[in-house]
Amino acid sequence: MRDSNRDNRHSSRGDKPDPLQSVEWCRVIDQPEVGSPLVVVTEPNMHVIRLKPKPNTELQATGSRIYMGADVSKKDIVEDILGFARIRDLSTRASAELPVVLQQMIESSPDVFIQDFFNRAGSLNLKMHAFELLPGVGNKKAIEMVQKRGRVGWETFESLNQDCAIDAPELLAKRFVSEIEDRGIQPRLIDLLLRKEE
Repeated sequence: MRDSNRDNRHSSRGDKPDPLQSVEWCRVIDQPEVGSPLVVVTEPNMHVIRLKPKPNTELQATGSRIYMGADVSKKDIVEDILGFARIRDLSTRASAELPVVLQQMIESSPDVFIQDFFNRAGSLNLKMHAFELLPGVGNKKAIEMVQKRGRVGWETFESLNQDCAIDAPELLAKRFVSEIEDRGIQPRLIDLLLRKEE
């Protein structure tokens, strides 16, 4: 069973440790039927993976937060990690639920996303601000957002959304979905914000 060797696992990317090694929590994107593999997104690194549920576990609802870490006493749903899910093979339902679940994760971690991105984002180059990586945010809107942020920044998504007339968690979730679906997109906010150690 792969899970029992979590501390010794390494990826096929040379001698780098497996990015799932330290993951403890994930959120369900899809489980077609009882007993079938769960498709989940890991917290906080947002890897889309497949998990084998323990026998006789109930169907898991989309968005449910489940434990997949090494502590066996907490692991009541997950039996084993099956590996990374191929995005192109996700069901229509899983593809539709991915942005919704990512948005839930973003909304539940304002300290990470407001403080590390919205309050610190700067220019990527002479012509482009990091805010322009968000869908629908152009140069003019990015400048407006920087002015609204001022020196203090935002404490909550509510104040950010109200000041900038956007739905910040939704825009960030859409950007993350694009990056998950297309590894060629650069720069990758998901890597800069969540996968620094990988």
